[in-house]
Amino acid sequence: MQARAALRSCLAQELACPEQTLRISNQRNQAPQLWLHGVKLEQPFCSISHTPGLALLAWHHAGPVGVDIQAVSRDAPRHELQAVAQLFLASNTAQVIELIAHDALFFEAFSRAWAAQEARLKCTGIALVECNEALQASLAGMHCQPLMVPDGYAAAVAWR
Repeated sequence: MQARAALRSCLAQELACPEQTLRISNQRNQAPQLWLHGVKLEQPFCSISHTPGLALLAWHHAGPVGVDIQAVSRDAPRHELQAVAQLFLASNTAQVIELIAHDALFFEAFSRAWAAQEARLKCTGIALVECNEALQASLAGMHCQPLMVPDGYAAAVAWR
């Protein structure tokens, strides 16, 4: 709820409207929708992600946007994360991650790749699914950038 309140405060300034006239939807697994004076706004497009202690907010006037932030997990068994990467990430990405010998670097690379994939999926409005050619085609042409976040976290933003 704090992330939505922060997004509402930022967007009220961006849209030059009183904060109390702006409402942001809160439906699980759906991008936030904006309502101004009870009328749904077509833009800006918004995305929210949070992990304990941090939240990431984004909006974009020209098209869909997706963000993801997460803590780097160092407790999960490496072989389990490798299996997850094989299922959910592009095969070339999964192969590169698997070749990383040092565990600490592996966990960071996996988290960065996972955050990028989640951001792209959020941008397209697709729930988490196993990676396949159709999914790769739907993600083609999308911009995706890693974000600078505190050590121990990984984050990315994606947009069209």
